[in-house]
Amino acid sequence: MSEKKRSIGKNIIFRLAVLGVFLFVGTGLAAGIGMYQQNLKIYRKAAASYVNILTYEVDMVNISEIIQHEQELHEIGSKLKAYYEDYETNEEDYRKLKEETGKELSDLYREWGEIDTFIVGFGNLCTDIRYAYVAIPKEDEMVYIWDSDLEGLTMTTPFNHFPYIGKEKEHFMAAMRGEVMEDFFTDYSGGELFGTALSPIWDENDQICAVVAVDISVSSIRQALLKLLVNIALAILMIMLVSMTVYHYVAQKKIVNPIVKLTRAADNLVNNLQRGDSEPFTVDVHTGDEIDVLARSFESMDLKLLDYIRENAAITAEKERIGTELDLAKRIQADMLPQIFPPFPERHEIDLYASMVPARDVGGDFYDFFMLDENRLALVIADVSGKGIPAALFMMMSKNMVQNFAQTLDSPAAVLRRVNNRICRNTQTQMFVTIWLGVLDLKTGLLTAANAGHEYPVFMEPGGDYRIVKDKHGLVAGGVEGYPYTEYQMQLAPGTRLFLYTDGLPEATDTGEKMFGTERMLKALNEVKDGTPKDVLDHVTECVTAFVGDAPQFDDTTMLCLNYYGNETPPAPAGVEV
Repeated sequence: MSEKKRSIGKNIIFRLAVLGVFLFVGTGLAAGIGMYQQNLKIYRKAAASYVNILTYEVDMVNISEIIQHEQELHEIGSKLKAYYEDYETNEEDYRKLKEETGKELSDLYREWGEIDTFIVGFGNLCTDIRYAYVAIPKEDEMVYIWDSDLEGLTMTTPFNHFPYIGKEKEHFMAAMRGEVMEDFFTDYSGGELFGTALSPIWDENDQICAVVAVDISVSSIRQALLKLLVNIALAILMIMLVSMTVYHYVAQKKIVNPIVKLTRAADNLVNNLQRGDSEPFTVDVHTGDEIDVLARSFESMDLKLLDYIRENAAITAEKERIGTELDLAKRIQADMLPQIFPPFPERHEIDLYASMVPARDVGGDFYDFFMLDENRLALVIADVSGKGIPAALFMMMSKNMVQNFAQTLDSPAAVLRRVNNRICRNTQTQMFVTIWLGVLDLKTGLLTAANAGHEYPVFMEPGGDYRIVKDKHGLVAGGVEGYPYTEYQMQLAPGTRLFLYTDGLPEATDTGEKMFGTERMLKALNEVKDGTPKDVLDHVTECVTAFVGDAPQFDDTTMLCLNYYGNETPPAPAGVEV
């Protein structure tokens, strides 16, 4: 089942929506950060003004003297505050306590009350202030000399001790040392964001004795930011809706509809090609952009594709014809080589087997064997330069010449001389052939041979191992006209074996470009000393195939093996009693 795809229009809408989200996030962050910083500056200036005014008023009071009476003021303040909250019931106690405090403490407390009155009025005018206080920062806690909650317009008892909250300690302690880290800092308290402005208070000895602080609620900044983000989101949403509508209309007209036409036209093109219809491809797309160019490319492609199909059909027919001819040539070449084994069943002096495996459909190697008279057997193995059809044609010509001249001439050397001269005179292709030609007298075992640049023969004497005999080499046939070939003779004892091959055997390479070589060839031969000639060739073929592996065959491989028994009784085939 094919996977369901989104249309181009839906993809465009989706991408616009994603773009809108990124636009909202980016714009909101930029606007929010800017607005927050700007509002924070305004609050910073306001808080600095408030704390300066309050510091001026507090300077009018003798803070150092008030601090000296910390305990008395704390106790008196606590009682007076309690009495004052229920004044009708505690009026007498309130007046009595005022009289008992004495003039000195009464005057101090009166000044304190004047500050309270001022701050309450100040808080009514400056509605942003939430808390105003004078405190002495200690190491573990903060001692509030005076503290006012302006939101509820209530005063607290003097010299209350409270633990630090959030960033208070580091800033208040720095202010007491005259090292104000910041004249304004923000922190959360009770889930609300506050901005705090600080100012140190100096006594008559120019020593910092306390810190004046004003807390301003800056939570309104968040409300403003939220409102700003909502407005931005609404604006972007409106822009996106308009953009999507317009872009969807344009995309449908300029992109989607033309592509749909191209798709249908392409489907028709495929159907026409499958039916063999050569009607030219046309598509009604005129957008004036890249899609228009694509449509024209489709039309051009159709014409080229039709030409290609016609050419490909012709090439395919030609390849089929050539393949048929190659198969025929392969069969003809195979028919030219002796294929019936044993070739001379009536002759018990020998047992013979040969094979040729071309690297391509047809090859340039060939073997041959034929009787010259009642007792003389001619043995031929040859390798034509090159591969394929030219080598096959040259091979057939060379094979016929060797066989014809061997029937009329009395020595292998004379045959090679005649073949060499004929090739040099009549061939202009610069091709040549290596030939080993031997004539074996089946009665006496005398082998007369000549070598025109071919591989050395391999012999195995009775009771011995296979070994290479480096006979005298002549020049390849087709090299130099008039070249004087010579021959040599060997006496074969009954039980002697002869193995002939072309260079495709030792030069067979594996995937690592390593050659099979003559040493592996001799090892494979010595593993089947007692086998028939067919057993020998089959085993050698198996060894080469295992060595080469997946590497392609590079050259033709041709082998011929002969067992000479002479007048002795040859061994019976396996499983047959004699």
